[in-house]
Amino acid sequence: MPNRTRLSVLLLISTLPVMTGAVLSPVLPDLRAAFGGGQRVEAWTRWVLTTPALFTAVGAPLAGVLADRTGRRPVLLGSLLLFAGSGSAGALLGSLPAITVSRAVLGLAAGGIGTAATTLIVDYHDDAQSRVLGGQAAVMALSAMMYTVLGGLLTDISWRAPFGIYLAGLAVVWPASALLPEPTPAAEAEGTPPSSPNENVDDREIGIGWGRIGILYGLAFLGLAVFNLIRVELPYALQAMGLQSGVWIAVVLSGGTVTGALASAGYDRIQARMGTRGTLAVALGLFATGFGIIAAAGTPAMATFGVALAGGGMGLLVPSLSDGVGKATPQAVRGRLMGGLSTLRNLGRFASPLLAAPALVGTGAAAPFIGGALTSAVLALAFLAWMAACRLPDALQGLLPAGGASQPPSRKEKRGSKPEAALCQT
Repeated sequence: MPNRTRLSVLLLISTLPVMTGAVLSPVLPDLRAAFGGGQRVEAWTRWVLTTPALFTAVGAPLAGVLADRTGRRPVLLGSLLLFAGSGSAGALLGSLPAITVSRAVLGLAAGGIGTAATTLIVDYHDDAQSRVLGGQAAVMALSAMMYTVLGGLLTDISWRAPFGIYLAGLAVVWPASALLPEPTPAAEAEGTPPSSPNENVDDREIGIGWGRIGILYGLAFLGLAVFNLIRVELPYALQAMGLQSGVWIAVVLSGGTVTGALASAGYDRIQARMGTRGTLAVALGLFATGFGIIAAAGTPAMATFGVALAGGGMGLLVPSLSDGVGKATPQAVRGRLMGGLSTLRNLGRFASPLLAAPALVGTGAAAPFIGGALTSAVLALAFLAWMAACRLPDALQGLLPAGGASQPPSRKEKRGSKPEAALCQT
């Protein structure tokens, strides 16, 4: 079977977890009105949007363990069925707590889909990982725009209508079952006996890059917590600017998906030129600039420009995280650590409303976006400083005379170079 067909199916499946937030973002104001308004109802509507992220964070590592032990296919197929049933249930339920429970189950399913799909992409395309993961992020960004606009269109019909979109999970069960084989274990492919699925694996023996993974996990949490402020807080700010249509709110929320897709499509070239630290600094700098513009926006058009810049940053951040973890992880435990990445990303999404709490960022519609801009700017400067610290020795070495450059390092220099090397290889 051509790899292109297999990849197309995986890319389509990868868009499904995007639905959990994108489809319902434009629904929030109508959902609040349908249940009577008030502070309590407003809080529930926010949790309807973000609860799947928390349970994706719970489900992703469980799915990763199962994927490593029982195989990728059973996890993927079971998650697709659960996704369709739990996602569409909201169209039939009559209270916000009940809808929130169904959305929790949806989050478990999305965690399984995202972990299994990304792990399969890395398994199938290990030799072109950066390029393929950049393509995956581009497709996910474009699908976020499509799902958000579709959710807005259906919201103008009824607040219940967007829940029907989740039945799309059923449509991809057969292609996934027929076209996605279980990958061959790396040990077997190399002619060595594969380990038992239930055999415990010693992390020290297989060389997991824990330093790099820890940094990427932390950045996944903070980056997604900041970016999700757009979906959680911007619909209310847009209504305050006079924008009432669900469709137009969806268009503004989708303003970053085109720039995100373009950034993701060029990720492998940017990463090859600037390295991981430089790419992350650019992504966070775009976050900071975009959120600053949103905070200062007085019109929907200006807010859309800010969303577009932040979306470009997200288009670089998402493949940087997956690519970094994939390169630091051997196949035997890849499902678990990809699941861990999904957990931190979705915990960030879930924590996003907490970042908007007045106790943290103050009052006013612009306050959450000011906080997001400052957080992103600090992180961008930290990565720029890290990149500069790692490149400075090479730059200084180039300034030395040719004869001096050939001098062998002393024992003291050798001992002092180890921490620096470890820091710059992370």
